[in-house]
Amino acid sequence: MPKRGQVFGDAYRSVPEELMTDMLVLEGYAGTTDMAAARQQARETLDRARGNGLALRVDNTGQRLYDPVEVISHLKTAGRQGRDDFWPLRMMPTLRQFVEDLAAAPKALPKVVMDYSRTFNMFAVPPEKSLRLRMPLPLSERYKTVNIETHLPAEASQERKSDGRLEVKVLTASALEITCGVTLTLEPHGQDMLPPPSDPDIYLRPKEGLVMISDQIASLAERLSGNARPESAVRAFWNYVMDEFQFCPIHYDQLPADMPLDWVIESGIYDCQLASALFVGLCRARGIPARLVGGNFLYRHSPTNHYWAEAWLDNSGWTPFDFLSWDLSNGGEDSTWREHFYGRTDARLVTECLPQSFVGAIGVAVPPVWHILRTKSHDGADIQLVDLNGSFIYKDQIAIR
Repeated sequence: MPKRGQVFGDAYRSVPEELMTDMLVLEGYAGTTDMAAARQQARETLDRARGNGLALRVDNTGQRLYDPVEVISHLKTAGRQGRDDFWPLRMMPTLRQFVEDLAAAPKALPKVVMDYSRTFNMFAVPPEKSLRLRMPLPLSERYKTVNIETHLPAEASQERKSDGRLEVKVLTASALEITCGVTLTLEPHGQDMLPPPSDPDIYLRPKEGLVMISDQIASLAERLSGNARPESAVRAFWNYVMDEFQFCPIHYDQLPADMPLDWVIESGIYDCQLASALFVGLCRARGIPARLVGGNFLYRHSPTNHYWAEAWLDNSGWTPFDFLSWDLSNGGEDSTWREHFYGRTDARLVTECLPQSFVGAIGVAVPPVWHILRTKSHDGADIQLVDLNGSFIYKDQIAIR
Protein backbone atom coordinates (compact mmCIF):
# COMPACT_ATOMS: atom_id res chain seq x y z
CA MET A 1 0.00 0.00 0.00
CA PRO A 2 1.53 3.37 -1.00
CA LYS A 3 2.40 5.81 1.78
CA ARG A 4 0.38 9.02 1.81
CA GLY A 5 3.14 11.46 2.79
CA GLN A 6 2.19 14.90 4.06
CA VAL A 7 0.17 17.74 2.57
CA PHE A 8 1.80 20.81 1.05
CA GLY A 9 0.15 24.01 -0.15
CA ASP A 10 0.37 27.77 -0.47
CA ALA A 11 -0.53 28.31 3.19
CA TYR A 12 2.86 26.87 4.17
CA ARG A 13 4.83 28.68 1.44
CA SER A 14 5.90 31.77 3.36
CA VAL A 15 9.73 31.79 3.47
CA PRO A 16 11.44 34.25 1.09
CA GLU A 17 13.90 32.86 -1.45
CA GLU A 18 16.95 34.52 0.14
CA LEU A 19 16.17 32.98 3.52
CA MET A 20 15.52 29.60 1.91
CA THR A 21 18.90 29.95 0.22
CA ASP A 22 20.52 30.59 3.62
CA MET A 23 18.94 27.40 4.94
CA LEU A 24 20.39 25.39 2.06
CA VAL A 25 23.83 26.89 2.75
CA LEU A 26 23.71 25.39 6.27
CA GLU A 27 22.49 22.05 4.92
CA GLY A 28 25.10 21.66 2.20
CA TYR A 29 27.95 24.16 2.64
CA ALA A 30 28.23 24.94 6.36
CA GLY A 31 31.94 24.14 6.53
CA THR A 32 32.99 26.16 3.50
CA THR A 33 34.97 29.40 3.65
CA ASP A 34 33.72 30.70 0.29
CA MET A 35 30.23 31.78 1.28
CA ALA A 36 29.59 33.71 -1.94
CA ALA A 37 30.11 30.53 -3.96
CA ALA A 38 28.03 28.52 -1.49
CA ARG A 39 25.10 30.92 -1.79
CA GLN A 40 25.30 30.85 -5.58
CA GLN A 41 25.25 27.06 -5.62
CA ALA A 42 22.33 27.04 -3.16
CA ARG A 43 20.41 29.39 -5.50
CA GLU A 44 21.15 27.05 -8.40
CA THR A 45 19.83 24.15 -6.28
CA LEU A 46 16.52 25.99 -5.86
CA ASP A 47 16.43 26.72 -9.60
CA ARG A 48 16.91 23.02 -10.39
CA ALA A 49 14.28 22.03 -7.84
CA ARG A 50 11.73 24.30 -9.48
CA GLY A 51 12.59 22.71 -12.80
CA ASN A 52 12.02 19.30 -11.18
CA GLY A 53 8.54 20.27 -10.02
CA LEU A 54 9.08 22.03 -6.67
CA ALA A 55 6.11 24.32 -6.06
CA LEU A 56 6.35 27.86 -4.70
CA ARG A 57 4.11 30.86 -4.17
CA VAL A 58 4.60 34.34 -5.63
CA ASP A 59 3.15 37.18 -3.52
CA ASN A 60 1.67 40.42 -4.83
CA THR A 61 5.10 42.07 -4.87
CA GLY A 62 6.58 39.34 -7.05
CA GLN A 63 8.55 37.75 -4.18
CA ARG A 64 9.03 33.99 -4.42
CA LEU A 65 8.08 32.12 -1.25
CA TYR A 66 8.83 28.54 -0.23
CA ASP A 67 7.85 25.97 2.35
CA PRO A 68 11.17 24.73 3.85
CA VAL A 69 9.61 21.38 4.79
CA GLU A 70 8.56 20.91 1.17
CA VAL A 71 11.93 22.04 -0.20
CA ILE A 72 14.03 19.63 1.88
CA SER A 73 11.57 16.77 1.32
CA HIS A 74 11.68 17.42 -2.42
CA LEU A 75 15.49 17.53 -2.54
CA LYS A 76 15.83 14.28 -0.61
CA THR A 77 13.27 12.48 -2.76
CA ALA A 78 14.83 13.79 -5.97
CA GLY A 79 18.28 12.81 -4.74
CA ARG A 80 17.25 9.27 -3.90
CA GLN A 81 15.57 8.95 -7.28
CA GLY A 82 18.66 10.18 -9.12
CA ARG A 83 16.99 13.40 -10.33
CA ASP A 84 19.15 15.86 -8.35
CA ASP A 85 22.57 15.74 -6.68
CA PHE A 86 22.17 18.18 -3.75
CA TRP A 87 21.20 15.41 -1.32
CA PRO A 88 23.87 12.82 -2.25
CA LEU A 89 26.70 15.25 -3.06
CA ARG A 90 26.11 18.11 -0.61
CA MET A 91 23.75 17.37 2.29
CA MET A 92 24.89 13.85 3.15
CA PRO A 93 28.65 14.47 2.82
CA THR A 94 28.35 17.70 4.84
CA LEU A 95 26.64 15.85 7.68
CA ARG A 96 29.21 13.05 7.57
CA GLN A 97 32.00 15.64 7.77
CA PHE A 98 30.44 17.15 10.91
CA VAL A 99 30.39 13.71 12.55
CA GLU A 100 33.95 12.90 11.52
CA ASP A 101 35.31 16.29 12.61
CA LEU A 102 33.85 15.92 16.10
CA ALA A 103 35.16 12.37 16.38
CA ALA A 104 38.63 13.62 15.44
CA ALA A 105 38.63 16.44 18.03
CA PRO A 106 41.68 16.24 20.33
CA LYS A 107 40.98 14.03 23.33
CA ALA A 108 43.28 16.29 25.35
CA LEU A 109 40.57 18.99 25.14
CA PRO A 110 37.59 17.22 26.68
CA LYS A 111 35.70 20.36 27.67
CA VAL A 112 33.29 22.14 25.35
CA VAL A 113 32.46 25.85 25.66
CA MET A 114 29.17 26.92 24.11
CA ASP A 115 27.54 30.35 23.87
CA TYR A 116 23.77 29.97 23.70
CA SER A 117 21.30 32.86 23.60
CA ARG A 118 17.54 32.93 23.06
CA THR A 119 15.70 36.05 21.90
CA PHE A 120 11.95 36.25 22.47
CA ASN A 121 9.60 38.35 20.35
CA MET A 122 7.62 40.69 22.63
CA PHE A 123 5.66 42.43 19.87
CA ALA A 124 2.35 40.77 20.77
CA VAL A 125 2.89 40.92 24.55
CA PRO A 126 1.14 43.77 26.41
CA PRO A 127 3.48 46.30 28.12
CA GLU A 128 4.22 45.85 31.80
CA LYS A 129 3.30 42.18 31.68
CA SER A 130 5.22 39.74 33.86
CA LEU A 131 6.49 36.65 32.04
CA ARG A 132 8.58 33.60 32.87
CA LEU A 133 10.82 32.97 29.87
CA ARG A 134 12.56 29.61 29.51
CA MET A 135 15.50 28.22 27.57
CA PRO A 136 17.38 24.90 27.73
CA LEU A 137 20.22 24.05 30.09
CA PRO A 138 22.30 20.85 30.25
CA LEU A 139 21.20 17.86 32.33
CA SER A 140 23.87 17.49 35.01
CA GLU A 141 23.89 13.67 35.09
CA ARG A 142 25.16 13.65 31.50
CA TYR A 143 28.42 15.44 32.34
CA LYS A 144 31.43 15.10 34.59
CA THR A 145 31.36 18.85 35.17
CA VAL A 146 28.99 21.65 34.14
CA ASN A 147 29.56 25.37 34.56
CA ILE A 148 26.77 27.80 33.66
CA GLU A 149 27.31 31.55 33.35
CA THR A 150 24.05 33.42 32.76
CA HIS A 151 23.63 36.62 30.75
CA LEU A 152 20.36 38.25 31.75
CA PRO A 153 18.42 41.10 30.14
CA ALA A 154 17.81 44.43 31.88
CA GLU A 155 14.14 43.44 32.21
CA ALA A 156 14.99 40.42 34.40
CA SER A 157 13.86 40.51 38.01
CA GLN A 158 14.59 36.89 38.91
CA GLU A 159 16.38 33.85 37.54
CA ARG A 160 16.00 30.21 38.42
CA LYS A 161 18.33 27.47 37.19
CA SER A 162 17.18 23.88 37.39
CA ASP A 163 18.30 20.71 35.68
CA GLY A 164 17.62 21.25 31.98
CA ARG A 165 16.04 24.70 32.26
CA LEU A 166 16.80 28.38 32.81
CA GLU A 167 13.73 30.35 33.85
CA VAL A 168 13.92 34.14 33.86
CA LYS A 169 11.15 36.34 35.24
CA VAL A 170 10.85 39.57 33.26
CA LEU A 171 8.64 42.65 33.14
CA THR A 172 8.16 43.36 29.46
CA ALA A 173 8.05 47.20 29.64
CA SER A 174 8.34 48.53 26.06
CA ALA A 175 10.98 46.14 24.71
CA LEU A 176 10.13 44.48 21.40
CA GLU A 177 12.71 41.73 22.00
CA ILE A 178 14.20 40.23 25.16
CA THR A 179 17.33 38.09 25.09
CA CYS A 180 18.50 35.60 27.72
CA GLY A 181 21.78 33.79 27.35
CA VAL A 182 24.29 31.41 28.89
CA THR A 183 27.88 30.41 28.43
CA LEU A 184 28.22 26.68 29.09
CA THR A 185 31.41 24.80 29.90
CA LEU A 186 30.76 21.07 29.63
CA GLU A 187 32.83 17.97 30.23
CA PRO A 188 30.81 14.99 28.94
CA HIS A 189 31.15 11.51 30.39
CA GLY A 190 30.31 8.18 28.82
CA GLN A 191 26.87 6.69 28.29
CA ASP A 192 27.73 3.91 30.72
CA MET A 193 27.67 6.41 33.59
CA LEU A 194 23.89 6.88 33.39
CA PRO A 195 22.04 5.38 36.38
CA PRO A 196 19.50 2.59 35.96
CA PRO A 197 15.81 3.57 36.13
CA SER A 198 14.63 3.85 39.72
CA ASP A 199 11.07 3.24 38.49
CA PRO A 200 11.09 1.35 35.16
CA ASP A 201 7.32 1.74 34.83
CA ILE A 202 7.84 5.43 34.02
CA TYR A 203 9.54 4.35 30.79
CA LEU A 204 6.81 1.85 29.89
CA ARG A 205 3.89 4.29 29.86
CA PRO A 206 1.66 3.77 26.81
CA LYS A 207 0.80 7.47 26.51
CA GLU A 208 3.38 10.21 26.77
CA GLY A 209 3.48 13.11 24.36
CA LEU A 210 4.23 11.72 20.90
CA VAL A 211 4.65 8.20 22.30
CA MET A 212 1.12 6.83 21.92
CA ILE A 213 0.91 3.05 21.79
CA SER A 214 -2.21 2.33 19.74
CA ASP A 215 -3.45 -1.11 18.76
CA GLN A 216 -1.57 -0.72 15.47
CA ILE A 217 1.72 0.05 17.23
CA ALA A 218 1.28 -2.82 19.70
CA SER A 219 0.47 -5.26 16.91
CA LEU A 220 3.44 -4.05 14.84
CA ALA A 221 5.83 -4.43 17.78
CA GLU A 222 4.65 -7.99 18.35
CA ARG A 223 4.95 -8.86 14.67
CA LEU A 224 8.49 -7.44 14.42
CA SER A 225 9.90 -8.97 17.59
CA GLY A 226 7.81 -12.02 18.42
CA ASN A 227 9.17 -13.56 21.60
CA ALA A 228 12.72 -12.34 21.00
CA ARG A 229 14.97 -11.18 23.80
CA PRO A 230 15.19 -7.39 24.24
CA GLU A 231 18.53 -7.14 22.40
CA SER A 232 17.04 -8.88 19.36
CA ALA A 233 13.81 -6.93 19.60
CA VAL A 234 15.53 -3.53 19.49
CA ARG A 235 17.54 -4.73 16.50
CA ALA A 236 14.29 -5.60 14.71
CA PHE A 237 12.79 -2.23 15.62
CA TRP A 238 15.90 -0.40 14.43
CA ASN A 239 15.85 -2.17 11.07
CA TYR A 240 12.16 -1.45 10.58
CA VAL A 241 12.48 2.26 11.39
CA MET A 242 15.57 2.56 9.19
CA ASP A 243 14.16 0.67 6.20
CA GLU A 244 10.50 1.60 5.90
CA PHE A 245 10.52 5.42 6.03
CA GLN A 246 12.05 8.59 4.68
CA PHE A 247 13.70 11.05 7.07
CA CYS A 248 12.52 14.60 6.36
CA PRO A 249 11.07 17.68 8.09
CA ILE A 250 7.45 17.46 9.25
CA HIS A 251 4.46 19.78 9.47
CA TYR A 252 3.45 18.98 13.03
CA ASP A 253 0.00 20.54 12.64
CA GLN A 254 -0.90 17.53 10.45
CA LEU A 255 -0.29 14.98 13.22
CA PRO A 256 -3.43 13.68 14.96
CA ALA A 257 -3.00 14.28 18.67
CA ASP A 258 -4.43 10.88 19.63
CA MET A 259 -2.44 8.70 17.18
CA PRO A 260 0.77 10.46 16.06
CA LEU A 261 2.73 7.23 15.57
CA ASP A 262 -0.03 5.73 13.43
CA TRP A 263 0.32 8.82 11.24
CA VAL A 264 4.05 8.12 10.91
CA ILE A 265 3.40 4.55 9.76
CA GLU A 266 0.70 5.60 7.30
CA SER A 267 2.61 8.59 5.92
CA GLY A 268 5.97 6.80 5.58
CA ILE A 269 7.94 9.80 6.85
CA TYR A 270 9.46 11.07 10.07
CA ASP A 271 11.92 13.56 11.49
CA CYS A 272 14.36 12.84 14.33
CA GLN A 273 11.72 13.34 17.02
CA LEU A 274 9.05 11.15 15.42
CA ALA A 275 11.52 8.41 14.45
CA SER A 276 12.72 8.28 18.05
CA ALA A 277 9.16 8.36 19.41
CA LEU A 278 8.21 5.45 17.11
CA PHE A 279 11.22 3.43 18.30
CA VAL A 280 10.37 4.22 21.94
CA GLY A 281 6.74 3.19 21.37
CA LEU A 282 7.74 -0.12 19.81
CA CYS A 283 10.11 -0.85 22.70
CA ARG A 284 7.56 -0.01 25.36
CA ALA A 285 4.92 -2.12 23.61
CA ARG A 286 7.19 -5.15 24.21
CA GLY A 287 8.02 -4.26 27.82
CA ILE A 288 11.42 -2.66 27.14
CA PRO A 289 11.91 0.61 29.06
CA ALA A 290 12.67 3.39 26.59
CA ARG A 291 12.72 7.19 26.50
CA LEU A 292 13.07 10.20 24.23
CA VAL A 293 16.17 12.38 24.67
CA GLY A 294 16.81 15.83 23.19
CA GLY A 295 19.40 18.57 22.94
CA ASN A 296 21.87 19.96 20.42
CA PHE A 297 24.72 18.64 18.37
CA LEU A 298 28.21 19.87 19.25
CA TYR A 299 29.17 20.21 15.59
CA ARG A 300 31.05 23.51 15.33
CA HIS A 301 29.45 24.53 12.05
CA SER A 302 25.96 23.26 12.85
CA PRO A 303 25.09 23.02 16.58
CA THR A 304 21.41 22.48 15.79
CA ASN A 305 18.66 20.86 17.87
CA HIS A 306 18.02 17.10 17.72
CA TYR A 307 16.24 14.12 19.30
CA TRP A 308 17.20 10.47 19.73
CA ALA A 309 16.05 7.43 21.73
CA GLU A 310 17.44 5.40 24.60
CA ALA A 311 16.37 1.88 25.60
CA TRP A 312 17.28 0.04 28.80
CA LEU A 313 19.08 -3.24 28.08
CA ASP A 314 20.35 -5.36 30.94
CA ASN A 315 23.72 -6.00 29.30
CA SER A 316 24.44 -2.38 28.35
CA GLY A 317 22.24 -0.09 30.48
CA TRP A 318 20.71 2.97 28.84
CA THR A 319 21.61 2.43 25.19
CA PRO A 320 21.18 5.20 22.58
CA PHE A 321 19.68 4.78 19.12
CA ASP A 322 19.87 7.76 16.81
CA PHE A 323 18.11 7.77 13.44
CA LEU A 324 20.42 10.44 12.14
CA SER A 325 21.96 7.23 10.83
CA TRP A 326 19.26 7.30 8.12
CA ASP A 327 20.66 10.56 6.77
CA LEU A 328 24.26 9.45 7.16
CA SER A 329 23.68 6.17 5.30
CA ASN A 330 21.42 7.31 2.44
CA GLY A 331 18.35 5.73 3.96
CA GLY A 332 20.23 2.75 5.35
CA GLU A 333 21.81 1.77 2.04
CA ASP A 334 25.43 2.56 2.99
CA SER A 335 26.54 -0.17 5.38
CA THR A 336 29.50 1.89 6.56
CA TRP A 337 27.21 4.52 8.08
CA ARG A 338 23.99 2.57 8.71
CA GLU A 339 25.06 1.44 12.19
CA HIS A 340 27.00 4.56 13.12
CA PHE A 341 24.63 5.62 15.88
CA TYR A 342 23.27 2.20 16.77
CA GLY A 343 24.02 1.80 20.46
CA ARG A 344 26.08 4.99 20.72
CA THR A 345 26.09 8.72 20.08
CA ASP A 346 28.76 11.39 19.96
CA ALA A 347 29.15 14.13 22.59
CA ARG A 348 26.12 16.44 22.74
CA LEU A 349 24.37 19.14 24.69
CA VAL A 350 21.65 17.08 26.38
CA THR A 351 18.78 19.22 27.72
CA GLU A 352 15.76 16.89 27.80
CA CYS A 353 15.14 13.32 28.93
CA LEU A 354 11.44 12.61 28.83
CA PRO A 355 9.20 12.30 30.67
CA GLN A 356 10.99 13.69 33.72
CA SER A 357 13.36 16.37 32.42
CA PHE A 358 12.21 18.91 29.83
CA VAL A 359 12.26 22.63 29.11
CA GLY A 360 8.49 23.08 29.04
CA ALA A 361 6.54 26.07 27.77
CA ILE A 362 8.94 28.78 26.60
CA GLY A 363 6.93 31.67 28.08
CA VAL A 364 5.45 33.24 24.93
CA ALA A 365 2.60 31.96 22.80
CA VAL A 366 3.45 29.50 20.02
CA PRO A 367 1.03 29.37 17.06
CA PRO A 368 -0.42 26.02 15.94
CA VAL A 369 1.39 26.23 12.58
CA TRP A 370 5.04 27.30 12.34
CA HIS A 371 8.36 26.81 10.61
CA ILE A 372 11.77 26.10 12.12
CA LEU A 373 14.45 27.94 10.16
CA ARG A 374 18.07 26.89 10.63
CA THR A 375 20.76 29.08 9.07
CA LYS A 376 24.52 29.45 9.31
CA SER A 377 25.92 32.28 11.43
CA HIS A 378 29.47 33.58 11.50
CA ASP A 379 30.54 31.16 14.23
CA GLY A 380 27.71 28.65 14.59
CA ALA A 381 24.02 28.45 13.77
CA ASP A 382 20.83 30.46 14.19
CA ILE A 383 17.57 28.61 14.82
CA GLN A 384 14.26 30.46 14.57
CA LEU A 385 10.70 29.40 15.25
CA VAL A 386 8.55 31.61 13.01
CA ASP A 387 4.86 31.92 12.22
CA LEU A 388 3.53 31.79 8.68
CA ASN A 389 3.60 35.58 8.45
CA GLY A 390 7.38 35.48 8.89
CA SER A 391 7.44 36.88 12.44
CA PHE A 392 9.79 35.03 14.76
CA ILE A 393 8.47 33.60 18.04
CA TYR A 394 11.97 33.02 19.38
CA LYS A 395 15.41 32.68 17.85
CA ASP A 396 18.42 30.83 19.22
CA GLN A 397 21.99 31.77 18.45
CA ILE A 398 24.48 29.01 19.26
CA ALA A 399 28.23 28.96 18.87
CA ILE A 400 30.91 26.54 20.03
CA ARG A 401 34.28 28.04 20.85
